[in-house]
Amino acid sequence: MGNVADKRPQASQARPGFRRVLQWSVRSGKLFALVVLGVTGWLLYDAITSDQYVVRAVRAEGTLALTPDDVQALADVDGDPIWFVRDAEVEERVRQSPYVEGVRARVELPDTVVVEVKERRPDVRWVHAGVTYAVAWDGLVLAVAGEPPANPAAPATQPITVEGAIGPLTITQTETISPTQAADLRGPVFVSSVAIMDTTPNRQLKPGERVDPDALEIARRVTLRAAELPAPLQRIEWDAGLGVSLIVGDTKQAVIGKSERLDEKLAILVALLRDGTPFTYLDLRPTTPYYR
Repeated sequence: MGNVADKRPQASQARPGFRRVLQWSVRSGKLFALVVLGVTGWLLYDAITSDQYVVRAVRAEGTLALTPDDVQALADVDGDPIWFVRDAEVEERVRQSPYVEGVRARVELPDTVVVEVKERRPDVRWVHAGVTYAVAWDGLVLAVAGEPPANPAAPATQPITVEGAIGPLTITQTETISPTQAADLRGPVFVSSVAIMDTTPNRQLKPGERVDPDALEIARRVTLRAAELPAPLQRIEWDAGLGVSLIVGDTKQAVIGKSERLDEKLAILVALLRDGTPFTYLDLRPTTPYYR
């Protein structure tokens, strides 16, 4: 006789029904967590892939020499998903410009990258008829540059008179400043690497008057990029008729004029110098340059 126990059907483990599992998931909170996880994942996927969250604008702040288009090109994030923009990488690329001393980038949702730039602003000396003048960024002639007195506390034999806004001082009318103030104002003039030679004949210049601020900006920008020129930059000149000229090499004169298209003008000058094109006079003001 066979074993009766072997012929018995094997007992199956009891499995909870779907309704019971659903009730247990709701009571334990796991169903809610699963729903939240799914919705979060879908929202994250939608945010990453949505056209709403791509860089459409690069806003430049604090720029004078650089244009908004320049900053946008340097940042190189146009059309990128904004979630993948790295502030440090944007700052590193913008910092490659010789005009940039410091930069800070940040993202503004949904589609903007803000780039705050601190440009290099060297001091400028304006030289005319053998006299050197200290000038402000906006072209205001501050004072005649001269060595400060050996004893700044000593009374000035001839007081210095200036007009306008001067550094931390705001002068609303003609006033006399002390030798100590004069020494403070003159200080930066002597460390400046930027100088403009005013060649305009029969020109009178004195503190309180103004020189061409566009010429100052050209001088700052050209000085910062002088190392790019294949020939040494001898001096920067300004004339009321021609505007700004660069004297490079031995006696080559390159007329810049105004600051518009400055990068293009410098690129043409660099190309001619690098190719060894012989010229003594180059006029970069027209769109088709002229040289002889």
